[in-house]
Amino acid sequence: MLHIILSAMGPIIVGLLVGFICGKKKYFKEETEQAFADFVVKIALPAALFVSAATVSPSILLNFDYFLSLAAGLIITFIIGLIVAKFIFKRNRRDGTMQALTMSFPDMAYCGPPVLLATVGSSGLIAMVMGNLIYTVIILPIAMLLLGNGDKKQSIGRAIWKSVYQPLVILPILGAIVAISGIKLPTVFYNSVDELGKCAGGVALFFLGLMISHIKLKFNFEMLCNIFIKNILQAIIILVVAIGLGLEGGLLKSAFIIGILPTATAVPALAMSYKAYEENAAAAVFLSTLCSLVTIVLGIIVIETWL
Repeated sequence: MLHIILSAMGPIIVGLLVGFICGKKKYFKEETEQAFADFVVKIALPAALFVSAATVSPSILLNFDYFLSLAAGLIITFIIGLIVAKFIFKRNRRDGTMQALTMSFPDMAYCGPPVLLATVGSSGLIAMVMGNLIYTVIILPIAMLLLGNGDKKQSIGRAIWKSVYQPLVILPILGAIVAISGIKLPTVFYNSVDELGKCAGGVALFFLGLMISHIKLKFNFEMLCNIFIKNILQAIIILVVAIGLGLEGGLLKSAFIIGILPTATAVPALAMSYKAYEENAAAAVFLSTLCSLVTIVLGIIVIETWL
């Protein structure tokens, strides 16, 4: 179990630490953080999601019960996040939307693989692909619509199109279309695009470390709510729905694991890009990651004992 935790957290700790040290040493100006955020959100992460979606087995993408189990956990926690942000913490639309993302977007790229491989095997990695697809195809377009510039003169149709027609949304959709249609793209193409995608996690972690280096971290009731909904409640919702739909074995375990992962390191980059909930998003990801040292262990115990 210690090896699993170290494998999941090692890259995160190193990436955060390097960024934090560079921030404290002032190797980078604060205004350069925007460039790192834009690179993650507009280039590297979309590329990674495209490759993941395009190379997955169509039969998995078309497994409705599996899809519904993951979608329920991701979508319901996002909706809960919106409600909590608006009515409990009195956040405006943009900050509330970003807070909802901190409560519902799992770090599937970094924390997912080591935990899934150790508990389920290579077949479990499909949860990471499916979860990312659900999030980027369904939730992120809604979030980006809510995060829009609020131009009242802009038609609803144009606003929706603007929120969907972005690399972070359109590329995973294209990848899924490629997989389902059976189109075989050249390996050299995937390898070339994947080189950009591999940068997403590392740059996001480095950027998060930079942000943390000059903000004052606070652990209050708001952060506690963010962490509880993401690290605990999401896993419970996924588990209840999955069992209700009759999932078992590796499918049940891999779906449950997605829920116990901390908040995605890409969230602060999104917050920076949209100028919403910026410092709180960075703090939430950092604290969620620390708390996942406990929640991942508890999740593995649940898997090994009852599932």
